[in-house]
Amino acid sequence: MQDSYNDLNVNRNVSPHHDIDVKFLVGKIFGNWYWYVLSVFLFIVLATFIFFYTSPYYTVMGRVLVNGYNSQGRQIVGTDQATVLGDLGKNSYPNSVSNEIEIIHSRTIIEKTIHDLELNLQYFGKNAIRYEEIYKESPYFIHVLYLNDDKIIEPVEYDVKADDKKVWFEDEDTDSSFTASYGDTLTFWYGSWVLERNPAVAIKNPDRHLGLTINSYHATLKMLMDDIEAITTTEFVNIIDLSITAQCPSKNEDMLRYMVDLYVKSDVDNKNRIADSTIAFINTRLIKVSEDLNNIDKNIETFKKENGITDITDDSKQLLQLSSTVSNDLADKQVQLKVVDDLEKYLMDEHNNSRVMPTTAPIQDAAFVQTLEKYNTLQLQRQGYLQNSTEQNPNVKSIDIQLSQLRGDLLSMMRTFKRGITTEQNELQNRNDQVTGNIKKVPTKERIYIDYTRKQNVVQELYLYLLQTREQTEVSKSYNIGPIRVIDEVKRGPMPFFPTWVILIPCALFLGLLVPSVVIFLKELLNTKVITTNDITNATYVPVVADINHTKDGKAIVVSKDDRSQVAEQFRTLRTNLHFLLPDASDKTVLVTSSMGGEGKSFVAVNLAAAVALSGKKVLIMELDLRKPYIYSILGVDNNEGFSNYIISDINARDIIKPTSLHPDCYYIGPGMLPPNPAELLAHDRVKQLFDEVKSEFDYIIVDCAPVGLVTDALLLRKYVDTVLYVVRQRFTYKKQVNLVQGLANDKKFKNINIVFNDIKRVPGYGYTYGYNGSQDYYGERKSFFGRKKRRAHTV
Repeated sequence: MQDSYNDLNVNRNVSPHHDIDVKFLVGKIFGNWYWYVLSVFLFIVLATFIFFYTSPYYTVMGRVLVNGYNSQGRQIVGTDQATVLGDLGKNSYPNSVSNEIEIIHSRTIIEKTIHDLELNLQYFGKNAIRYEEIYKESPYFIHVLYLNDDKIIEPVEYDVKADDKKVWFEDEDTDSSFTASYGDTLTFWYGSWVLERNPAVAIKNPDRHLGLTINSYHATLKMLMDDIEAITTTEFVNIIDLSITAQCPSKNEDMLRYMVDLYVKSDVDNKNRIADSTIAFINTRLIKVSEDLNNIDKNIETFKKENGITDITDDSKQLLQLSSTVSNDLADKQVQLKVVDDLEKYLMDEHNNSRVMPTTAPIQDAAFVQTLEKYNTLQLQRQGYLQNSTEQNPNVKSIDIQLSQLRGDLLSMMRTFKRGITTEQNELQNRNDQVTGNIKKVPTKERIYIDYTRKQNVVQELYLYLLQTREQTEVSKSYNIGPIRVIDEVKRGPMPFFPTWVILIPCALFLGLLVPSVVIFLKELLNTKVITTNDITNATYVPVVADINHTKDGKAIVVSKDDRSQVAEQFRTLRTNLHFLLPDASDKTVLVTSSMGGEGKSFVAVNLAAAVALSGKKVLIMELDLRKPYIYSILGVDNNEGFSNYIISDINARDIIKPTSLHPDCYYIGPGMLPPNPAELLAHDRVKQLFDEVKSEFDYIIVDCAPVGLVTDALLLRKYVDTVLYVVRQRFTYKKQVNLVQGLANDKKFKNINIVFNDIKRVPGYGYTYGYNGSQDYYGERKSFFGRKKRRAHTV
């Protein structure tokens, strides 16, 4: 037995370990099952409240396909119209899906949708349970004439009632109300609007509670910019998914459809604007070319009349035909050069810096065409920004920088193209000079006629080219189509995604279990008091030799001859363990102390003495707590003479030993009169003499001393005691105070120090843990899951 006990003290100088008491936490969870049931019930009630009192949220979705190329450069979709435009020489270049997403989700599109559909207005109606947005089912509408966004910090809200003639408005924020008839124009601090009747809705209940909310355009724009999503689901196709979640699905269906229509319309308008610019440019040139052609025709007609020319010789015809061919080629180059010159002048004119550039250039180079497309696109974007901002806008300035760079690139490309045309023109001119030399050999009249004819051919070719280009542009304008086509119509989901029982019930169960668990965990995490044996063993290696349960009746003396209660049996267990703590016959002194007052050291000392006396041993209780004695009041003995009287006088030990009512073999020495200097008395030489006298007469001596955590009294008695019982009280002793026990053991200030875990109350779900070192014995009672008590056999 001694070896077993020594094993408990092998590692007393080792730092204590810190384990997580999983069993305790699990026990707390199961022991507080009623809190979990209550929590789950409350969250289910809350979920029911949310289900019935929250307007359902729907997801409104639509899918559109962008005409163009995917990320791999492969064409996704083509149209007959695009083929026609290609046949007419009008190249159609693909749209970037990312660009289209940014455009359709742009501030301009959404803001115009808000203004056109008046999405900043919300109409509410109360049903049997809650208010819901009724949108087009409202019996009245208001049409905003003017709204001052800067003044509307918070939404303007009205409680409304309506009948067939009038509408009553009440503003609870300003405690004001007014009545308006249909058709009235009303002016307020935030703007003005007209009240209108909705003929599609009959007013069946004039007392129905309605509501109106007027929000600022800016706040509505910010909300919708955040709520509307435009994304691509995969990189291999040019499909855009448009979606929004809201409580009024019909309103959001109209909004998304209108956004798509606006986007298509704006794109077509931009293409038409470029076509109109090109046609206007061509018409201007046609007027001048037509005048030149008419003048040449008149000159030829006059020349023929004056010279009576009706026909020319075959040689002249052949020479004229050759001259005509060369002249046509030269004229074509001259036409191209003229068009490029005109476009260059157009581009260099600063008045045209903010206009789109006509697409009549004969340059078919892909880089030039792509640069021109980008230039016109940026011009259109710039015009779109200027509709809602000034030229000082950072976006406008950024576009101006890009346009300036693109103008330089276009001019450079056109000048390069002009140099190539000039070279070809020079070659044709040399050939034309040769033909002209041959023509000079023909008679003068025929030569003059050929010159007129050559000029006529040049101007006529230019005129035909401009006519053809204008016709192609007109045809392409009629075939302008939007960049997207709708795959899935904008439509809400068949069921709301929130609130639904599928979401609410699992969430209620999860939160119902989580909240009590978190509360229990935080409570234990923030707890600074000792609750379980693990809290002791985590702080010290000093063994726990007894667990003493809480006494429900509050009696100070719980051990008696016929008492078989749990607490009494636990003190009997502690008595048994004294045989291991005091193995030698000369070891008989037990010191009982604690960290502070109130931990039950006097209670332990008295009841341990009673248990020892019941075993047939003669035991003495020495109350050496000279500061705050308590045992004498428990035992009901007088405290006239005691330890202090023995120290300061010549009386014998027998003069201060008093019998007790606990047992005939249980005696008591009180503290006597309380001295002003308790430490000096405990250090007196007569203390050793007293212990020598009582050791010779008693089998066990139980010393109750002042708390060692507060004063040094207990340390002064360490040389007279053989073992120490350090009392730790559940939910009273601080965890940090248990470290004091380990410090005493490490410093060897006490020999054979042990812990008694006192006043243990049942931890819900964790049960009792009592007996030697936390073991359970002697009538250990636990309730089973169904509440039936199980009783263990008593073992002596």
